[in-house]
Amino acid sequence: MTKALLALSAVLALTGCTTTANLKATPLKEQSAAQVTEDRQRCDEWSKHTARVLTGFAACMLAASYETTPQVGSTSQTLRLSRPAPDMDRTRVLLDVLACDSEAKLEADTDLGFISRWIRENLFTWRHNTEKRRQIFVDCIKAKGFEVGPA
Repeated sequence: MTKALLALSAVLALTGCTTTANLKATPLKEQSAAQVTEDRQRCDEWSKHTARVLTGFAACMLAASYETTPQVGSTSQTLRLSRPAPDMDRTRVLLDVLACDSEAKLEADTDLGFISRWIRENLFTWRHNTEKRRQIFVDCIKAKGFEVGPA
């Protein structure tokens, strides 16, 4: 009985950390309330099979013609596709967002030494060069066909 309760607690704790219910997504094609609900459910289910659930959900919603935050460390600004297409691949959007976030993080960390980088990544949650990282992300994501909204 105790093992079952511990297992249930662990599952609830893990799923509670990655909830997509509170992520804001603004429809850009005048989708109906029913369509918004359907899109959110579809993206929620799909994102559970990605390595980064919140970023996966955001990417799926972007591909479905919504404006939302990408859920990455490089920016808190909203994104939307420059030219929404009905057949936009949500995996492609996810890969673009993750690639730009990775590039921005790498570029912002270039002036850090190994020890400083290890301390920042493992002991603290402070960000180094946040403005530089945000700008690199914005430049990269715009080049991939996205528009960036206000922070």
